[in-house]
Amino acid sequence: MAPRAEARQRLLEATVRTLAAEGYGGTTARSIAKTGGFAPGVIYYHFEDLEALLVAALRHTSQARRDRYEEALGSCTDATELLARLRELYAEDMRDQGHIDAVQELFTASATSPRLREELLAHVESWSEFAATAVHRLVGGTALAGVVPSRELGMIAVAMFLGIQTLTHLDGDRSRVESLFSTAEPVAILWDTFAGRNPTPEK
Repeated sequence: MAPRAEARQRLLEATVRTLAAEGYGGTTARSIAKTGGFAPGVIYYHFEDLEALLVAALRHTSQARRDRYEEALGSCTDATELLARLRELYAEDMRDQGHIDAVQELFTASATSPRLREELLAHVESWSEFAATAVHRLVGGTALAGVVPSRELGMIAVAMFLGIQTLTHLDGDRSRVESLFSTAEPVAILWDTFAGRNPTPEK
């Protein structure tokens, strides 16, 4: 990686970590520089202002997680396998909460920043499309393939996840998501039975 590109990536990653640790209110050029171990002036060499850096950091962390989710879920055609992989991915997110916490902080910041609000809407739309594609793979080849509203279900899935994560961000109670996964397990088995798909054996 070229030195300039490497420096920019360090900036983006330091910004995500600072948002997660300090919150939006504590995310300044100085605090980001302290997290990344560089001089505050470096930020303005790469970005016109702090808001531009926050927008770029959101794109960076969102794309990184999208790539990981696509890698893990791209081949899933049965619901039980999809649910199991989602559970593993969520555990990954929890081990390194930088992405989730940073995005939550940026949602808060978007109330006074049209630029961030526009970027977050694009972020939600991108994840909704990804979820819709997953739904479409699940119903493909079944009697419901032509009637299940994949796009709408994708949006509902993302909205539900964001809502649960907002509550978790506020009170630290992670049991809601685990309860959701547990509740979904028998539903996934029923769906695979209806669709005539055998769950992928666990390795």
